[in-house]
Amino acid sequence: MKKRAQKDSGENIILFPGLEKRLIEKGLEAVKLKDFKNAVHYLEDALSLDPDNSEIHIGLVLAYFESGNLHKSKKLAESMLQKDIGNYIDIMELYLMILVQLGQYAEIITAIEGLLEEKEVPKEKYEHFSTMLAFSRKHVHLAPIEIEEEYEDIKEREPINFFAVLDQNEQIQIAAKLAQSNIRNQLEGIEEYLRDQDGQYFFKTILLNVLAEHGFERSVLVNKGGKQKQVIPADMHNWDDQEQYNEIIGILEAGISQEDPILYENTKEIIKRHYFLLYPFEVESISSNALAAAYHRLVTNYFGIEISLEELEALYEVEEREIHAASEHISALEEIS
Repeated sequence: MKKRAQKDSGENIILFPGLEKRLIEKGLEAVKLKDFKNAVHYLEDALSLDPDNSEIHIGLVLAYFESGNLHKSKKLAESMLQKDIGNYIDIMELYLMILVQLGQYAEIITAIEGLLEEKEVPKEKYEHFSTMLAFSRKHVHLAPIEIEEEYEDIKEREPINFFAVLDQNEQIQIAAKLAQSNIRNQLEGIEEYLRDQDGQYFFKTILLNVLAEHGFERSVLVNKGGKQKQVIPADMHNWDDQEQYNEIIGILEAGISQEDPILYENTKEIIKRHYFLLYPFEVESISSNALAAAYHRLVTNYFGIEISLEELEALYEVEEREIHAASEHISALEEIS
């Protein structure tokens, strides 16, 4: 019969028959009741008795995750993948969910690319993993980066051909250096790029921010997708001070942040990216409630979660046609972001 060291006295005690099963039951019940502190306690004890039990591992990964112990959750999920405990694809999905919450998008990219290269992804999961990969790549592209040496002498350069700068990392490098330099010889090129119907939304936004950083007080024309607006960069609010953006975030916060904080945070990140692209424009003729519902729907689709239009209609007090209209708009933004 197995023996276990008693924690308090160091004495050995005889384990009761069925103790492991009882600990698992109590641990999983605590998870269901969202009593994650006790869930961790019971499941850690169960794991010490049965270290290869996949049910205990999964319950403990979730208990760590929900109690805020993300690094423990990640470490245990990694161990499961390495030791081939449980269904590999199911555990990988858990692991990726943890990485999303930690904001470790580069690790997500590495993990999914490895799966795709080894052809380990079932057909029914291929689209899910592919969309998560695209989602993560966009986050990595927007991460802060240091200015490289080749951009140190930008103030001495001839005027830049902004239309020829297509890579986002290069755009960020150029804009970061322009914000710190005399931009007199670049103003004509910046204004031409902003008013032209072509050109990337992202680059136009960061060039507007460059002008704002320099306190540029002359009116400039901004053209995004055929929509035009005259603005004075020095007088503009920050992109995240836009009224519609904050309304949508507020609606989602009230609706899902308590019930599903992970879904809320990831939805918020996509909205941030889109409104950064749109700046200084907002979405006309679509209500903030409909946009919130459509963003909710988009992210649940990304993560393979089913939610019906009826549920969204009830939660956000909008009609199906409004959600469809908002979803079409958001899909167009996803294509260009």
